[in-house]
Amino acid sequence: MNMPKTFNLLVLTPEKDIPYDDITEMIVNTPDGEIGILAEHMHIIAVVTESILKVNKGDVWHSIVIGQGFLYMTSDIVELYVDSAERAEDIDVLRAETALHRAEERLRGQLSHSEYLRTHAAVARATARINAVKNEQ
Repeated sequence: MNMPKTFNLLVLTPEKDIPYDDITEMIVNTPDGEIGILAEHMHIIAVVTESILKVNKGDVWHSIVIGQGFLYMTSDIVELYVDSAERAEDIDVLRAETALHRAEERLRGQLSHSEYLRTHAAVARATARINAVKNEQ
């Protein structure tokens, strides 16, 4: 039986690095939609958006909430440079739900344009964190 080809992923943030070895597939969001990457994918540089990164390792999908940034892929490694990253298993769901409710409540009030954009981003971030945990279950 042939083993699937694998590659390595390194998620780099200012605070920490999250390595994944021997993954078979990953799915990441870009401004133009999702990109699926398999081993031996062509070399690529792409902008990534704040979203849930999905990583397949040993037929098990893992979710990582990532901030915006970019990815660089060579023949056997993907380096993902993002402003934040949090594995689903490290997310405090109660804290994320509290942040979501607080941000939704702020959206109901009078906000300046910049306050609205920051609050809308907080809603999206909290929702992504909650969804990442649900994907893992």
